[in-house]
Amino acid sequence: MLNKNNQQSVLPPAEILVEVVAESVEMQQLLRQLNQFSRSDAPLLIQGETGTGKDLLAKLCYQWSKRHAEKFIAVNCAGLPPEAAEQEMFGDSTHGNSSCGFFEYANNGTVLLDSINELSLSLQAKLLRFLNDGSYRRVGEEQEHSADVRVICTSQKPLAYYVEKGELREDLYHRLNVLSLNIPPLRQHKQDIPHLVAFFLPKICQQLQIAVPNYDNRYLDSLTAYHWPGNIRELYNLLYRSVVSMETEQQLPLPDFSGKVNSAEWVLSEYEGLSLEQIINQFESGILKQFYNVYPSTRKLANRLGISHTTIANKLKQYGIGK
Repeated sequence: MLNKNNQQSVLPPAEILVEVVAESVEMQQLLRQLNQFSRSDAPLLIQGETGTGKDLLAKLCYQWSKRHAEKFIAVNCAGLPPEAAEQEMFGDSTHGNSSCGFFEYANNGTVLLDSINELSLSLQAKLLRFLNDGSYRRVGEEQEHSADVRVICTSQKPLAYYVEKGELREDLYHRLNVLSLNIPPLRQHKQDIPHLVAFFLPKICQQLQIAVPNYDNRYLDSLTAYHWPGNIRELYNLLYRSVVSMETEQQLPLPDFSGKVNSAEWVLSEYEGLSLEQIINQFESGILKQFYNVYPSTRKLANRLGISHTTIANKLKQYGIGK
């Protein structure tokens, strides 16, 4: 069944050349953690808002791993056809000619399951079995097969949210929530914006075959003042539009954010579907990450925030902050 649909992207090792801009403390810490996780074969969960670069970090993890000479397959779970999702994943033997699924095809390599919550509950159960021991059955077969694959999953919202909604199996959640990365939104590491601009502009201009334009601090200040609900992808798109719409070839025009979502609409969008407890947890996690960068020990952080060492240690563990 492999490659019959467009939801699969098969990248040979030679095409995996990932560059990540990470000048801020938050992103450097994230990359250090990713580098540690890349040495493992355990499933990896990458969570982050739309446009934060989850697929990019998944490819970087693969590039750093011992499997970098094997296949990397990216699968959009939302794009899997419901009537053939199991065949796509595990293969098919119902029509006489057996065909392999993407796990079998990627044996010894890495599979990225983008938007893991989009899988049906029945398919989640089969995925859980595969994650536990690497075994599976093709559709229409009783014979057991096995594959050795590193699985990386992504989600825009914390998986606990989908568990509470009944859209994700709790046992699968616990199986995936061992090695996890939470990518901060761009508004939480705005100091990376000038570096991202310097990184993206030459690539955009090379693609358009024009000279790289000038820009000043006013331009960067206007970018920094914006809240970026679409994160790094939105920044890239804005830069692309700005280059295309330049009146001269020397100067980037100041961006116009007047038609963008206002703060009230953004707050409603940001926390859509989350309970008050989840909103508080998300906010608390962001605050603790910021403080931990300045006070990188549980005792120092506990003293700064005026709470017990045990409490702060438990909270850091809960949110996956620190070592």
